Amino acid sequence: MKRKILIIDDEKGIKDLFRFLLEPLNYEVFTADDGVEGVEMVKQQLFDLVFLDVHMPRMRGPEALRHIKEIRPEQGVVVFSSSSDPNFEFESQAVKLGAFTCLYKPADINEILDVIEKTTSTRGREAFL
Repeated sequence: MKRKILIIDDEKGIKDLFRFLLEPLNYEVFTADDGVEGVEMVKQQLFDLVFLDVHMPRMRGPEALRHIKEIRPEQGVVVFSSSSDPNFEFESQAVKLGAFTCLYKPADINEILDVIEKTTSTRGREAFL
């Protein structure tokens, strides 16, 4: 059974990168262009992991994370944002709101795979809880 990963990001290149990286490893990759679309997708199904960008149109990451956790408190979420973001105080807030961790773009491929492995396995999730 394929693991389901949802990428919520307004950057096409990021979504394409995740597809390129994960589909050959037997992951099913779903994408949403913004927080509104991503929250709607989370209402429809549980994903093994959600990657959530901070800066998006219509609904930004912090608001989307709150909605996701209200809808599905058990949903695993990794927040990611540009490393050039000078005001990334959301990192500590994201973890308090229930995100497993935060990654900075451009994230290293091995770092992405490590986070996915840790957060989609029962033993690995314990490291984030």
